[in-house]
Amino acid sequence: MKLTGKGLIVDMGRGVDFPDYGDVEINFGLNFPSPPPPASAGGYVVPYDAPITGKIAWYELTAELLAAFTGDTLSPGAVKRTEAEPHQVPLEEPFEVTLAVTSNVARSEVVIADDNSRLVRAAGSPGPGEYGIAGAKLTFNAAQAGYYVYVDYFYSDKDNGKTLVLNPFNLPGEFKLLADLTLFDAASSLYDRELVLVAERCRRAGPLASGPAGGEFGSLGFEFAVDNRAPGDVVAYFP
Repeated sequence: MKLTGKGLIVDMGRGVDFPDYGDVEINFGLNFPSPPPPASAGGYVVPYDAPITGKIAWYELTAELLAAFTGDTLSPGAVKRTEAEPHQVPLEEPFEVTLAVTSNVARSEVVIADDNSRLVRAAGSPGPGEYGIAGAKLTFNAAQAGYYVYVDYFYSDKDNGKTLVLNPFNLPGEFKLLADLTLFDAASSLYDRELVLVAERCRRAGPLASGPAGGEFGSLGFEFAVDNRAPGDVVAYFP
């Protein structure tokens, strides 16, 4: 059974909580027990040794927010992207063009011809439909003489923006999860009611990873497993 909702994690090593609620998905290896009747409220201790895994992801993350919860630091400068930068290959030798921004990131370029075909990066002298690159200078075959090409590439802007290099070992290895989740009726897949899940010991089971977009933003998060080894490790509260 799967539950989804919002959750907050507390780093057990540092004793601090992450600065924002994330989207949480909890998966139970066994069917989740039937909740108390709607007229009642209280806590239910999830049977221990039941395997439980989950995912948590954060959206709309700023570099400052990432730095705050990973313990990493920001540095000036950023990697940016240029799209469809136009160039015309000269009619005569040398069949070379130079990118507008010379701090391009090596092997990040994509070169598209007028007919929408993608030119192939050559290891040596370029043949028809290929190009060579050294630094910010692209060299083409005589077959492309006079052609327009459009180049996408990443480049380093050392004066503007911010860079955050994430160290995955700075993410919490063990944490406590507090989550407000939605319970659905298994038979009808209809909304049943809300519950609050408290998992005392969770451990990260994967690296920090990017995920699908949510609105205008992608997500960053990781998978985790719940150490559900003793009564009370995982408790569900039905408001």
